Amino acid sequence: MEINRQQLSKLTHVIFAYVEMSSNGTLKFRSKVSRRRFSDLRYKVKMNNSKTKIMFSIGGSENSNHFPEVVADSEKRKRFINSILDFLDVYRINGVDISWAWPKEEDKWNYVTFLRELRQELSTFAYILSIKVPPVNVGDWEMNYEMEEILDHVDFINAFTMDYYGAWGDEWGTPTGPSSPLYSGIGTRKTFNVDWTMKYYVCRTKRPEKFNIAIPFYGTLWRNVEDLINPDYEIWRNVELKGNKPEGRAYMSRLDMAREGWKVTPAYWDQATNSSYIWDPNKRTFLAFESDRSIEAKTNYVNEMGLGGVWIWAVDMDDERNSLLNTVTSNGLCAKESDGTIKYKC
Repeated sequence: MEINRQQLSKLTHVIFAYVEMSSNGTLKFRSKVSRRRFSDLRYKVKMNNSKTKIMFSIGGSENSNHFPEVVADSEKRKRFINSILDFLDVYRINGVDISWAWPKEEDKWNYVTFLRELRQELSTFAYILSIKVPPVNVGDWEMNYEMEEILDHVDFINAFTMDYYGAWGDEWGTPTGPSSPLYSGIGTRKTFNVDWTMKYYVCRTKRPEKFNIAIPFYGTLWRNVEDLINPDYEIWRNVELKGNKPEGRAYMSRLDMAREGWKVTPAYWDQATNSSYIWDPNKRTFLAFESDRSIEAKTNYVNEMGLGGVWIWAVDMDDERNSLLNTVTSNGLCAKESDGTIKYKC
């Protein structure tokens, strides 16, 4: 599903993901289809006379392997920065998002150097610079960021507060659970939630207004679901693995849900995590997804904790009525500006 003008009118920024980087620091589109989608996005923003800022993203889980060698080498780093500047100039867009997943300890200061040098060049033309940071305690990746230094160089930070649970193709594909629980967790994943991640970053930096939380527009489906892990919580269930991995779908768009006969209302509600789900004991299927209620809980959280806002993965995974996006934008999210007050007990 392609992004449409109605969706663009509800967004402050739209980030095209991803443009690929090579081992020498140059950039390219992944394919002709990728180039066409990017051109289509630019055209729609222009024709819509939209104030939406257009950015492009580099990295992601499938194209971050060249970051370490590029940012560590002064010549490659310069070429990379010039490639970013050329891309912004040629396509007349507003900024770049660095989505390195994820730096290691030995990359920490090279990353700071890269962001500082990139910021210096971008500032000449008032371009926007954003980055993504990882969920906390999942792989201890957060330890590899000099956040205080980084904050001096970026306009905003998108915290990757999703994919805490999913039908992954490995042993991490169990148990069931929400992709983006606002609070709570189970077993060794007790801290796998939005609140824990945001408390860490805000308490460390004292800059809540710089951070956005994720709202995943996809659902996650598990098959062959088994008994409860804890009898007090319906949302956490074991999953029978086939060949050491679960059967299901890690990412299901709202359109895919509809095509496969899923009705997202009525749904069960888990108060501890502020999450919606559907459990069918006869078919042994479990579907976790964002609902109006869970999105409202997240947008209220952003306002209450004085955060910068939300980012969405991905707008084109909504249904034909833009139901999820309409919920995001109808809850006064942009009406209240953060005053920088720390609302967490650090």
